[in-house]
Amino acid sequence: MTNWNGTHTLILGAARQGIALARWLARHGSSVTLSDSRSANELASARAALADTSVEWAVGGHPLELLDQADALFLSGGVPLTLPIVQEAVKRGIPLSNDTQVFMEVVPCKTIGITGSAGKTTTTTLVGEMAKLSIQNA
Repeated sequence: MTNWNGTHTLILGAARQGIALARWLARHGSSVTLSDSRSANELASARAALADTSVEWAVGGHPLELLDQADALFLSGGVPLTLPIVQEAVKRGIPLSNDTQVFMEVVPCKTIGITGSAGKTTTTTLVGEMAKLSIQNA
């Protein structure tokens, strides 16, 4: 989906990925709810980071009622697929997504993704050198 205007989206996890995605989706017309198992006090800085948005917060857990209006459920990195809310979303046919998928749907250019726990710097350097050579030889 590339048009988020008028949608209701639910994000699990209010760390960097969740905050960035919540801001982006809200700016693109979605009614966003950001849910995190931590308390409101523990999330004070995250909430402050989104104070200029219309993002709604659900803290201290992930009640299944959050799915009632959700058009899509976004999982931040590290959120297990075994959570009851995730399994219920699957049962209800609510699409699961994440920030990377949204990025890949809207990025206007060819993109190379480099992930993993080791070797990203080396791989990124090699890909960069290959890209430079391809431009020079074009």
